Amino acid sequence: MDINQLIVQAQSSDNAVRDAAESQLLQACDTNAAQIFTSLMKGACDGNTDIASRQFALLSLRKLITMYWSPGFESYRNTSTINDQTKEYIRESLLNICLDDLQDSKITKSAAYCVVQISAVDFPDQWPQLLVILYDTISQSHSLNAMSLLNEIYDDVVSEEMFFEGQIGMETLQIIFQVLSNNEGKIEAKIAATKLFNACILQMSVLDPSSSLKRKKLAEECIPKSIQVLGQLLEYYTIDTTVDSKMLTSILELRSKIYENVVLIKNELPKRLFQRNLMASFKFQTLKDLSSSCTLYETYCLNNIEVVNSDNLHDALSECSIHMLDFLTATCSLKFDNSEVSTIVQDLTVLCCLDNDSQEELAADFNAFVSKETGLLPSYTIRDQASEFLNSLSDPNYATILQAIINTFISTMNQPSRNDRILESILYLLQSLMTNEDDVTNINPNILLEPLSSLFDYETENPFLHSRLILLIPKILEKFMDEIPNVKVVTKDFLTKSLKYSLQMNDGLNKISALIGYTYYAYFAELPSVLGRDVCTQVQENILLLITQVVHESEEDTHGLLVEVLNHVIDCNPEDIAVQGILETEFYMVLSISSKDPANIQVAIGSEECLEKLLEGVNTRTYTHYIDMCLPSFINVIKGHSVTEYKYSPLLSLILEFVTVFMKKKPTDGPLPAIIFEHIFQPLLNVLNHSTEDETLQLATDAFSYLLYNTDSTLMIPHLEEIVAVLDRLLSINVSDTAAMNVGTLIVTIFSKFSNELQSLIPTILRAAVTKLVQAKNISTQQNLISLLCFLTCTDPLQTIEFLYGLDETHSTFAAVMNKWFEAFEVIRGEKKIKENILALSKLYFTCDPRLGSLLVNGDLIPYEGDLIITRSMAKTMPDKYTQIPAYTKIIKLFVSELSFQTQQTGEPTVLNADLKGIEKEEEEVGDDDEWEDVDDVLDYDKLKEYVDDEDPAEFGEDDKDEITGLADVKETVTELLLEFFKEVTSKDTNNFHAIYNTLSDNGKKILSENLL
Repeated sequence: MDINQLIVQAQSSDNAVRDAAESQLLQACDTNAAQIFTSLMKGACDGNTDIASRQFALLSLRKLITMYWSPGFESYRNTSTINDQTKEYIRESLLNICLDDLQDSKITKSAAYCVVQISAVDFPDQWPQLLVILYDTISQSHSLNAMSLLNEIYDDVVSEEMFFEGQIGMETLQIIFQVLSNNEGKIEAKIAATKLFNACILQMSVLDPSSSLKRKKLAEECIPKSIQVLGQLLEYYTIDTTVDSKMLTSILELRSKIYENVVLIKNELPKRLFQRNLMASFKFQTLKDLSSSCTLYETYCLNNIEVVNSDNLHDALSECSIHMLDFLTATCSLKFDNSEVSTIVQDLTVLCCLDNDSQEELAADFNAFVSKETGLLPSYTIRDQASEFLNSLSDPNYATILQAIINTFISTMNQPSRNDRILESILYLLQSLMTNEDDVTNINPNILLEPLSSLFDYETENPFLHSRLILLIPKILEKFMDEIPNVKVVTKDFLTKSLKYSLQMNDGLNKISALIGYTYYAYFAELPSVLGRDVCTQVQENILLLITQVVHESEEDTHGLLVEVLNHVIDCNPEDIAVQGILETEFYMVLSISSKDPANIQVAIGSEECLEKLLEGVNTRTYTHYIDMCLPSFINVIKGHSVTEYKYSPLLSLILEFVTVFMKKKPTDGPLPAIIFEHIFQPLLNVLNHSTEDETLQLATDAFSYLLYNTDSTLMIPHLEEIVAVLDRLLSINVSDTAAMNVGTLIVTIFSKFSNELQSLIPTILRAAVTKLVQAKNISTQQNLISLLCFLTCTDPLQTIEFLYGLDETHSTFAAVMNKWFEAFEVIRGEKKIKENILALSKLYFTCDPRLGSLLVNGDLIPYEGDLIITRSMAKTMPDKYTQIPAYTKIIKLFVSELSFQTQQTGEPTVLNADLKGIEKEEEEVGDDDEWEDVDDVLDYDKLKEYVDDEDPAEFGEDDKDEITGLADVKETVTELLLEFFKEVTSKDTNNFHAIYNTLSDNGKKILSENLL
């Protein structure tokens, strides 16, 4: 076989040729893997061969290694083994390529991939000399390739045990210190060493109080030394503007990595390893560096001084500045003196100026501006880190820096000739400070609001200044709302002024800023109350006009913003809204924006919320008007997908979601109009009968269920056969349990509406539903079918037990269903679902049925106790084993666990912010009260029953005249339902509850004791 010919053919643009070559290569490997590996390795090492072929040989090796090298790989084929001699040759050859500084970078990177793969299964046992070779190479020549490879090995291969107990950590750190301490070494080697040190810090970050003394000792010895070495590097490699741009870029990259490592040490390792005096020294150095970076930024980014490799320099400067600010963020608990505050404010004012490229990009496309302002842009800038720093401040630093920036703002505003770029940066810093959660004292907000108001009349060619102004003002109003006497009037004036200004401007930037700003106002202010009816209507009209002006140029993230804005506009609709034009515009906007970007999750969810709000509380006349506007297009979309048998598409998914909303939100004065059923029934039926797509069937089932539930039954009776046929398909083995996720809801609907007409079919339907439940792997499908069991149980618990118990002679289905039910309860969330399960399981418990009482179900998971080391792949094939406990005991344990969870979720957030002295005082007062009765944390059953029996029954709702007949009538919270249950079973000792109580853990008993008393 000519391996070189195969390599050429495997790179062919002809699919047939390429596939044939790859197939032939695999066949050859199955026959003699060692020969093929050797041939590929020789091809990769041949310097006379073209780069593309050598790289392909290495890429082929990378793929084949996982298939033929070792059983340690999941994809190992076990068709042909590779002898030790060949493996030794492959390992040695790959390592030689990796460590050859003269090799093309594509070749070394491809070889490194292979080395890392092999080391994952061979190191340290079969390849003990790997790290020795790398250490020697680094030590002798400060090899960048060796350090890069070692870094990759750390990422993928080196475990905690290898790092700490295998001495790898100490040996690596010694090599790092050697490279970093050598003043004669190249700066590139030091950069590589700091990257490797970062991997070591991450390994040490796992340390905690329970870690072994040996592990702690390693950190205690290395971290103080590393801090010292990193500090010396900062002093040695100063930011020198006299060096060439390449060297300056390297200096910035090195300092960036140093600061990154120092922050990691500060945040991830014990505080005592980074002493406060050393932090203060680093802070001093950081502030010096920040000023130097500020000078560079002003020179190269704002003034656009041309240099060689300017892009690399700009990136390095940005990265370095970010890590400096990150260090200040991590150490912001250290107090800044007045001089330091002045330095920080001056530097941030410059560093947060938008450079020319950013201004040009954002001004040209407001969509990019939206992505940035809403935090959806993946890039992270100096401005972002500056904002994080200002958000992290606490007093006294917060107060002094806020005052300093306010002073800078006032000073800038008073200058006869303003620098608009600087002014915008100051406004950005103010906005960042306004989102800090610390309280503001001794500042009159009018010293900000009055000059800010005047800026609306300020003429400038910089569109970002007014854009930032519009975004800043609502943040100031929110921050100072308690200090502004006439805050409602001020809020109304600024909101209307912002909208008026934006509507007058021609640029999209200010218009989109007004829309973002509107969401800020809506977040902290009840706009209908603040604005009054007439002004609120005017604001709604202006917002809708702004949306109309930008929607045609909107893309991606902007669509999500526009839907969010619409949500807030709809929230302002009064119940008796008289301006029908606003309603119709809102409705049209929701449909048009969502149809532009149906694949956008934010758009889809937001649009559904908008639609639900618009349909809330409408009468049949208004509902029919909306339906006339959109139902024909909905049906056309659904029918148009029939040619693909309703294959999934974002648009079809969105339309089915919208149809579901319409079916769910029926008119307040009657059922769904008959015309709805006549037009939408058949299209939904066709989807349910022909689609094979899981998501499409889920959505169509949901819509179909609401259609049946909210339509006059007389219209549907002629179609019962078709409805049952849909049910039959969803419950069949031909439809996945994921696709049938909502079938339980559909069955409940059908039983609720047509129980008399389908009486003879009910047992058959239930058998099919139970079979689907037992077989279902999808947890959502299980929970939906369990909702059906809840419905049946709440209707007649004894009959439900009778039915499940009699499904087979061995009663195995009964056990399987109850185990599924109990497993699902442990993970179920959502208040309505939790309540229906508690009600149903309570009813089962109170039947005291011996068939349920004698049923043993899964209790606690039994951990594996054998000698084998269980891998993830082995664990998948090993069935879990559980203790077996009575079903009534399981119900009690589930309810105790849920009670614990629910009580942990309750708690007033204000308690966290309460004055600690006040709390202590209250505790002292409580302690002195002789009327308080001492209660042990854990009570025995008799004591618990005594306390329960002493309570006034009316206190727990037993005299409540509102009978619980269904979920719609459940007024009690989940906690109240559980407490009622436990009160009754404790008082009456239902199902020998005292014996079950005694089997609970101390924690379980404590939970009941604390909540029942």
